[in-house]
Amino acid sequence: MSDARMSNALRRIAAAMERIEAVALSPAPTPAQAVPADSEDAARLAALAERHAKLKEETTIALSALDAVIARASAGARS
Repeated sequence: MSDARMSNALRRIAAAMERIEAVALSPAPTPAQAVPADSEDAARLAALAERHAKLKEETTIALSALDAVIARASAGARS
């Protein structure tokens, strides 16, 4: 992968992580906005929360791997 494509991919991943974090850090809904625990929407919300946690973990692992690749490539370019 070329440097430009790698850079573009990293920018897109960083932007996606920022959007995810912004939503994750937003205030919880008020009780009037809350979904009843027994509703179908609550089940969907729980599934989405679980998916978010899994994707966040996978993204963190991928970013760490990319950092390692970039560090090795940088070290190799200096040699």
